[in-house]
Amino acid sequence: MPIVNSSGLPKAVSSGRHLYHTDTSNCAARVRFLLEEKGLPWESHHLNLRRRENLTPEFFAINPKGLVPVLVDDGVTITESNDILLYLEEKYGSDGFLPHETLEREKVLEWLKLSGDIHLPGIKTHQYYKVNSVNLKKSDEEVVTYQALQTDAELLAFHARHDTGGGFSTGEYEAANHLLHSAFAKMDSAVARHDWLAGPAYSLADISWAPTLTTLMRGGVGGAFPVHSYPNVAAWYLQISMRPAFESAVLAYQPYGRLYSGR
Repeated sequence: MPIVNSSGLPKAVSSGRHLYHTDTSNCAARVRFLLEEKGLPWESHHLNLRRRENLTPEFFAINPKGLVPVLVDDGVTITESNDILLYLEEKYGSDGFLPHETLEREKVLEWLKLSGDIHLPGIKTHQYYKVNSVNLKKSDEEVVTYQALQTDAELLAFHARHDTGGGFSTGEYEAANHLLHSAFAKMDSAVARHDWLAGPAYSLADISWAPTLTTLMRGGVGGAFPVHSYPNVAAWYLQISMRPAFESAVLAYQPYGRLYSGR
């Protein structure tokens, strides 16, 4: 679990539960979702990524990758959204979101791994090609700043491709679409057998994946990316979208998600 030693952690967040997040990130949304499901109080530190509020030495001192979400829990700093979900579930009592049974537990962990593995090559490539190519393009000065702060080779290559390499090609977009279709086909099959992704019980797998659909709605879901082709996923999403925690943690920040649920 990526618990980082944040040497630059502000004193103001050294105690209590603090979440660095942004509105449109599915990764940030899944953490807000679990916090709300658990009824855990948290203090918001919202960063506007369109204004590059994460592109500062101060924030990179908190998370060396410069990414949200970041949870700071009584001075303990955890990065990577799915690891934050596991941390919260394990520390703050089991609500049954991570089954004790070995087989079901392994299925939950597999879904969490898939959502993490697909994020950069699938979801972010799809979003940057389809929707955010202009809004998220850095200025020359911001590129220099980012390259000076960022040390992760994969992220450096991704953003160089977007910001200075002419953007993503149609072939790369099609490859991202293929990854997404593969994931949604697997999801459709899973929720056809049970109400939930990892089996008969609502779990971290569902909490991790549902905000991904909401985020993809900005990128042509039902149009360029036909999630409506997966009716079992559609029914699953509708069921989750009616949960009060999803309303406050996800739809309150991304109201266009209501379009898919018919509300």
